[in-house]
Amino acid sequence: MAPDNQMTVPNGCTPCVEALQASPTWLESRTRASLVLANGSVFHGFSFGHEGPTSGEVVFNTGMVGYPESLTDPSYAGQILVITFPLVGNYGVPSDEQDELGLLKHFESSKIHLKAVVIQDYSFVPSHYTAKRTLSEWLKEQRVPGIYGVDTRAVTKLIRQHGAVLGKIEIGSGAMVQTIEFDNPNTRNLSAQVSRTERQVFLPPPLDADVAIADQGKRVHILAVDCGIKNNIIRYLVNVLRVKLTVVPWDYDFSGEEFDGLFLSNGPGDPTHCEKTIDHIRVVMQRPNPPPIFGICLGN
Repeated sequence: MAPDNQMTVPNGCTPCVEALQASPTWLESRTRASLVLANGSVFHGFSFGHEGPTSGEVVFNTGMVGYPESLTDPSYAGQILVITFPLVGNYGVPSDEQDELGLLKHFESSKIHLKAVVIQDYSFVPSHYTAKRTLSEWLKEQRVPGIYGVDTRAVTKLIRQHGAVLGKIEIGSGAMVQTIEFDNPNTRNLSAQVSRTERQVFLPPPLDADVAIADQGKRVHILAVDCGIKNNIIRYLVNVLRVKLTVVPWDYDFSGEEFDGLFLSNGPGDPTHCEKTIDHIRVVMQRPNPPPIFGICLGN
């Protein structure tokens, strides 16, 4: 029998004990980080992803899943995203494979657009058949800071009660803290930063019914203004509604072109900065028989 002050280790469990003994060292070695709000509120946690300070507008998302899509949504450009669902990272991040339209299959754009992500509990070991990397590895690749160990629901309640607030992520603590000034992204034209720069046409994959449509020349043509359009909007219009979709940059002059409908996309920031887009829409609306105009988010 082992002495009272000595642990008895069952056969084959030595690695487990070593992991437990190493846990206090790992816990103490974590890099501290803080979410600092412009109203003076401070929420402490620990850094994951890219270790660097950043600032922006603090917003929240209540979705239970979908963080790869949220992080790549251009509408979050310039913002620090607080995810209220407590467990994040548990299914990792999928690959960068493209779909039949040439768009990233699992994401809403080609990169992460937000400034930082704030969560409560980070899952260091993901478990999902599509996972190719961890959330932390992905954030490091794209130099986006993350912070975990934060009471994200308390942050969300504060934002709901007091409205949008500026914030910043500080890395470290005490004399070693890395900080940065508060930055208001809404003073800039964020749509110009996230919009594509060239006109692009998307056509649905051929089906038997498309032969008749092609013969009659009646495929619906939608022109979409990219103020930060999401990939899934393009996929739905092309693959589900099966329209010809022409996507143009936010400042593209489409006022002299012919199309069956005009779609104004989602996007980040203040829509009043999209003056060129507004001017082109005004010209189309003044046509004798203007086409239907519809939009979502910023475009609405």
